[in-house]
Amino acid sequence: METKANYVLVGFFTVLAIVAAFGFVYWTAAVGDRGETALLRFRIPGSASGLSRGSAVLFNGVKVGDVRRVYLDLNNPSFAIADAEVDRLTPITHSTKADVGLAGLTGQANIEMRGGDPSEQNLFDLAEEKDTVAEIEASPSAVTNLLQTAQSLLTRADSVVSQLEGFTKDAREPLTQTIRNVERFSQALESNADGIDDFLANVSKLSETISGVSGQLDSTLKAAEELIKSVDREKVASVVSNFEQFSSRLDKASENFDSVVKGVDQTVRSIQTFSEGANQTLTKLDGVLDSVDPDTVKAALGNFGEASTAFNQAAKNIADVSETVDKRRDDIDKFISDASQLADQLNRSSVRLDSVLAKLDGMLDSGDGEGIVEEARATLKSFRQMAETLNARVNTISGGLERFSGQGLREVEALVRDARRSINRIESAVSDFEQNPQRIITGGDGDIRRYDGRTRR
Repeated sequence: METKANYVLVGFFTVLAIVAAFGFVYWTAAVGDRGETALLRFRIPGSASGLSRGSAVLFNGVKVGDVRRVYLDLNNPSFAIADAEVDRLTPITHSTKADVGLAGLTGQANIEMRGGDPSEQNLFDLAEEKDTVAEIEASPSAVTNLLQTAQSLLTRADSVVSQLEGFTKDAREPLTQTIRNVERFSQALESNADGIDDFLANVSKLSETISGVSGQLDSTLKAAEELIKSVDREKVASVVSNFEQFSSRLDKASENFDSVVKGVDQTVRSIQTFSEGANQTLTKLDGVLDSVDPDTVKAALGNFGEASTAFNQAAKNIADVSETVDKRRDDIDKFISDASQLADQLNRSSVRLDSVLAKLDGMLDSGDGEGIVEEARATLKSFRQMAETLNARVNTISGGLERFSGQGLREVEALVRDARRSINRIESAVSDFEQNPQRIITGGDGDIRRYDGRTRR
């Protein structure tokens, strides 16, 4: 029986059914991947090895897109650029990190993103506002970095091995010599083993001695500690306070030294002025002394030499007096204060003596020079007689000094009082001498020549 079916219609229906089935399967497989997508550009510094078209883009391990293109940045060849098409809803922000990694054992490279702060603005929204492509920087593959680091390490290791070989060649002979020296040293130790044993035994004895000494040191330190504890702190404090009082009194007493030094300074200046006038007077007296008999002067000097010998003996007695003076310091302080007053009076007297010397200088310039020479000779003879008398009485004087050393400084106070009275008498004598300078040569009252000041013609 023949069929009347239309083969063309059956074929067309069959092909249409197959296409519909294939479309349904394709639609079913791709329905989850057909969301809204956006272009995301990855900038990779260094190598982008392994990335190619179709490489997966992952976010926390979830595939969100594919790489569409990989190329170099012509403006900066050290960067590689990978353009990928990813899901528009992926939360990519400025804090999102991207790395180039390897997918399992296949070695296929992919780009994996992670992290990101949801509160930050999405890069896709920001790119749409600026009408640009969203861009993020991705770190190169860790495997690539590892390989590069390994290569660098191998290069450095090769350099180190080369240097080590050179060092070994250079140090071979010194090391060999050192080993030989060590061998000799070990042989010397072996030959001197008995001496080393004795040395170690002596060291052991020394350690025992030191341990005994340490015990004695402990007892000594304990005794010292007990001695320190036995010291009365109040007595130490009183000693320190007494020393402070002494230093304060000494400081106050030092203020009086300034006034004494000033007085001495004034006295020195007056003496300097006096010495300048005396130099002029002595120059004129040189001419007078030239006419003096030398034999008379020699005899007088001989007498003075004998007197100096006696004075040496007296100096020894004075040394004994100094010991007594050291015991009477308080009286000496009083004596120094009296001497300060005496220095002031001498200062005033030196000023007056300066004027007297000026008058004496004028008198020497007058016509009475020859009479003055004769009087000077008589005066030198008197000095000779005085020296002889002094030489005869030196023993008596030394005995008096001995008696003085026994009596102490009480008589010194009386001497100071007598010295004050003597200074007053000297001042009165100087005043008289100012009124009549001729008395120093002729003696007596004498007469003072007066001039009416009329000009001679």
